Formats: sequence, structure tokens, C-alpha cells
Amino acid sequence: MILMKAIGNFIHQQLQRPVRVFWFCLVFAVVSLLANGGLLSLYSLRRDRSRLTEQIQEVRAQMLDLDLKIKRAKDPADIQRQALDRYDLAEEGDLVFVFPGE
Repeated sequence: MILMKAIGNFIHQQLQRPVRVFWFCLVFAVVSLLANGGLLSLYSLRRDRSRLTEQIQEVRAQMLDLDLKIKRAKDPADIQRQALDRYDLAEEGDLVFVFPGE
């Protein structure tokens, strides 16, 4: 009983000092955040956010590249050039050299 009264008096004295109350609340908040994993979750979320931001930038760059390829694919001159290159074809009036095999 005496111990409880002494603890009560100590707490009452500490509550009369606003700076100590502030520090006590700050320490309690930090310990609470560490204990339930809130700070670790916040760090993990920030790391995920930066990783996702990088991925979004990469995907946007890929989209721009694909848009450019689509525009080129719609151009008839580009289609003709690709067909000539891929299938070793020649246009009318082109000069074709045939080399004998060794």
C-alpha cells in the first residue's frame, strides 16, 4: 500500500512538468510504433513506392517505343522495306547480283 502511494506521488510530481510529459509521450509513441511494426511497415511502403515509380517510368518508355513502332508499321513504305529486307526481294528496276556458291 505504501509502495502504491509512493508511485502515485511520483507520477503526480512528473505530471506537473510539461516538458517531461512531452518526452514521456514521445518515448511512448516511438516504442508503440516499434512494437507493433508501424515504422517497419512505413519503411517498406516507401521502398515499394520508389520501386513502383521506377517500374512505371520503364513501362511508359516502353509504351512510347511501341507507339513509335506502331506508327512505323502503318507506313506503307516501311512495310515494303521490311518485306524486301526479310524475304530477300527486289523491286522492279533494282540491280541484283548473284554470286556463285563456293
